[in-house]
Amino acid sequence: MLNKISKLFFALLVLALVGCGADTTREADKLYIDGKYQEAIAAYNEYLSTKPKDIKSLYNRGRAYEELGQVEKAKTDFESVLNIDADNVNANLSMGKYWYNNEQYDQAINFFDKVIRVDSKQGTAYLLKGRSLHKQGEFKDAVKNYNVAIDISNKNEEAYLFRGALRINLGQKRSACNDFNRAKELGSTEAASAFSKYCQ
Repeated sequence: MLNKISKLFFALLVLALVGCGADTTREADKLYIDGKYQEAIAAYNEYLSTKPKDIKSLYNRGRAYEELGQVEKAKTDFESVLNIDADNVNANLSMGKYWYNNEQYDQAINFFDKVIRVDSKQGTAYLLKGRSLHKQGEFKDAVKNYNVAIDISNKNEEAYLFRGALRINLGQKRSACNDFNRAKELGSTEAASAFSKYCQ
């Protein structure tokens, strides 16, 4: 009887600890959503002190660091996620953005390609791969990636905007203006400025 009670107590204790952990990570997620990034990091730290390989919390803490401009700490968290799950779409996308922002476009493209291999419907990966190719002057390949981003979502205002900018460089004014107009309709103020400058 005592053994059964001990087992029951142990099971309840484990459930309570799991529940507490879940509460901590939910609290951290709420703080992040509310823009309280420093507090979110503290809550993620608390949760990760007992579950250091929790992918969701590692990634979200990295995003919180990113929002605070602490990009190297963010990178460390994204790399930790990839050490656990090399195919993690969010961490690969974030690492691609990291290298893009550091003007290391080949590195960035490697990560965007990993995302595309895992999930070919990730329009953001095609958009940012297009931007990386655009920056390197590889215009034809850039357009192909913008096209795919738009095929995935015809509400991708950035893909229309950047494809329009590229088409201006290629002397394709009519197509460029169509892209700027579409991006403007989707709410892009940059596209509205570009339309006014090149299309009137």
